[in-house]
Amino acid sequence: MKMPFENIKQLTDFKQCAGEINISVFKSENRSWLPYFVYLPPNWSLEKNYPLVLFFHGQGGDEGTFNKYVNAEQLNEWILKGEIDPVVIAGVRGDNDRDNVQWFTEENEALFVGENDGEFIRYCQNKFKAGIKNENISIEGHSRGAAGAINYFLKYPNRFSSIVGMGYVSDYTLKANILLGKENLESLKQGKTPLLLEIGSEDSFVRNKQRRASFEIHQFLEEVAVDHSFEVLHGVEHGFDTFWNYYTDEGVINGLAHLKFHEKARKSNNV
Repeated sequence: MKMPFENIKQLTDFKQCAGEINISVFKSENRSWLPYFVYLPPNWSLEKNYPLVLFFHGQGGDEGTFNKYVNAEQLNEWILKGEIDPVVIAGVRGDNDRDNVQWFTEENEALFVGENDGEFIRYCQNKFKAGIKNENISIEGHSRGAAGAINYFLKYPNRFSSIVGMGYVSDYTLKANILLGKENLESLKQGKTPLLLEIGSEDSFVRNKQRRASFEIHQFLEEVAVDHSFEVLHGVEHGFDTFWNYYTDEGVINGLAHLKFHEKARKSNNV
């Protein structure tokens, strides 16, 4: 079936999609037809349950952003070599107006934290057997996607297994996010959801526009004693690809380090 926009084909059978990143659409009650991408691991089967990593793209991005910078063969290799367990990675287009995407709008919240887990999460559970429990759902957000990921961390403590925010420079969201942190402080202090914040040392929004969101949310969380990790990545610019392809001090590609971070959190929560 061809949709009336951008010639995106609606996939209904994913049996031949294991080990690939595919783009499709689903019918959303809150946002009409909604484009999304999904990565299914090698040997994916409806007979098994899988953890789910949600990817929130930044301003100007869409359902193709992840696939633009991440190669399915890279993910396949990590899984087949046993470096990480099989995982499903998926994400939707945040808004048809890519310049105004906000992940915390009422329509988007209904996709991820609405009634009965959220509409897109239910879709992933039914279609891909992914994210069956909250303990198996993580969020990976970049730029405005990081602003959204942090919003869900602060507004819905313990709803997700783990959260990574890369390149959080959306200073206009700071006031609201700090208010959420204060409102939910006790739950956040007792929470089991690890948060990892990363900012690049060469981020143009920080260097040229004095955006301080990453540093200020880190300072706030430190002051109120909410456990989290904060890293400045040397040489990294603002683009998602520079975060994903950065090599950690341990010599590991950062994308793999993130997936290991999510996996460690899942296994800790499921003990």
